[in-house]
Amino acid sequence: MLFTDIMDEGVALSDNPIKVGNMKKNYPDFLILNKTIVLTENCKVNPAKLEPNCAYIYGLNLYMTDVKGTIAFIDCDLTLTENPAAIKAKHPVYKQVGGKKAVKAGMDAGHFGVQLGQHPSIAVEQDPYMNRYGMWRKFEISWAKLLREGHSVNVKAVFTDGEEGTYSDFWCVRETIDDDEINEFVLTNDDGQ
Repeated sequence: MLFTDIMDEGVALSDNPIKVGNMKKNYPDFLILNKTIVLTENCKVNPAKLEPNCAYIYGLNLYMTDVKGTIAFIDCDLTLTENPAAIKAKHPVYKQVGGKKAVKAGMDAGHFGVQLGQHPSIAVEQDPYMNRYGMWRKFEISWAKLLREGHSVNVKAVFTDGEEGTYSDFWCVRETIDDDEINEFVLTNDDGQ
C-alpha cells in the first residue's frame, strides 16, 4: 500500500509487477496495463498523445498512463543527468503538453526533471508557479542536492483523474531516500504551494 498516511484508504498495488531494468516495480491496481513501451533518450513521444493503459519505461523509471492516455503514476529512481539542456534541445515537443486535450489555459509542460534522469518527452499539465517556483520545483532542487551528496532517491507519485485531458488537480508524492527515509506529500496543482 502507498500513501496510507495522506489518503484515507491509500493506494493498493498490483500483484503483477513490471520489469524495469534489473528491478520489478508494482503499480496501482486501479490502472490497466495493455502495452509496454521502452524509451531511449532519442525516442520522441508527444506528451499530449500518450498511449492509454501503457507503461513507458526509461532507464529505471516507470510512467503509467490511464484509459485516457494521461500520466497517472510514476515510479522513478532519480539520477543526475549530464547536460540536460542538450537533451531537451533534441526534443521539439518538450514544451508541449495537452494539445487539443489541454483543459487549463496557461499551463506548463510539467516534466519530471530531465536533470534528474527523466525522459524529456514525458510531461503533465502543471501550474506554471508550481513547475517553476513552487513545491515541485523545490522538490527537484532538493532531490538534485541529495543525489550530488551521494544519496539514492526514488519518487513515486499518483496523479488524480482531473476534469478531462492531461490536467490533474492534485498529486500524492512519496519520496524514499537511501531506501530508508520515506516521506509522503499531497501537492495541489496550482499556485498555492
